[in-house]
Amino acid sequence: MPRRTLGVVLRFAALVGLGLAGLAGLAAPAHAQSKKLKLGIYAPSVEFASANARLAYVQALGKAIAQAAGIELEVQSYASVDTLRKGGVDFAIVDGPCYATNLGWRLLANATINGATTRPWALYASVPDMQALRGKKLSYISTNCNDAGFIDNAMLDSEVDPAFFATRIGKSDLAAAVAEVAATKTAQAVFAPAGAAKGLAKLFDTGTVPNPAFVDLNGKLPAATVEKVAAAVIGYGGAGAISGWTRPSREVYASFAGRLGKVVKGGVLANPEPVRIDAKDVLIDPPTIRDSALVGVRHHFVRPPGERIE
Repeated sequence: MPRRTLGVVLRFAALVGLGLAGLAGLAAPAHAQSKKLKLGIYAPSVEFASANARLAYVQALGKAIAQAAGIELEVQSYASVDTLRKGGVDFAIVDGPCYATNLGWRLLANATINGATTRPWALYASVPDMQALRGKKLSYISTNCNDAGFIDNAMLDSEVDPAFFATRIGKSDLAAAVAEVAATKTAQAVFAPAGAAKGLAKLFDTGTVPNPAFVDLNGKLPAATVEKVAAAVIGYGGAGAISGWTRPSREVYASFAGRLGKVVKGGVLANPEPVRIDAKDVLIDPPTIRDSALVGVRHHFVRPPGERIE
């Protein structure tokens, strides 16, 4: 090959190499942005058999989401809502009362348990009645999601003095809170979903509490990605403590959030019914004189002289 032609070929090859390197450089940042997304769970009010069972559930759900949405997903279980907030989580399963106090998070799905998005709760105790609990200890799930409002207002309807219980013992999850009363007997009462406190007496129903929520914590992901994740969650049947998911309904959480505030009750004022008065009840009807004497009228006439008036 002539030297001039060889030089042209070499220069062309060098230009091609620079072009490919440039293309690789442009592609590198795009690749760097495709990081794993993170899915977390904090649902202490759900009756998972153990911490491992809770983690296994979210791992199975995460796998289903990754396959359906075509994304890489890392999953983790959290011991508190505060650590979940600080954990760089993109999507999360959050306990119902905790989402009710953080309604700014985008709701993607509602958890269903026994076919419903809420569950009835009650006060369970190791004593026979409410009066026997005065001065005793109350066990509860410590979520740091307005726990005082949950107990005093949502559960007790703002009708019980906060000092009624001598002490409140916060526990990490529902199983531990119930065990504090049923097993270790350190406390004498606990609020729990219906049927979740075996061996304890139900003193009274306290109303319904929403199930966990599946939320978007990132807030900056592409809409298409978020929609795929939401569809995958709603389509996930699952099994066990959380039986499934349904389309988002923010109303159940907003309604519960209203119950967390103190309720001030007053007397009920009703408009009086109009009263019709019979005139005979207010007027005095004078008695009729039936045997009145007849007044003679003869003295009203003038007798002409020489005539008699008969």
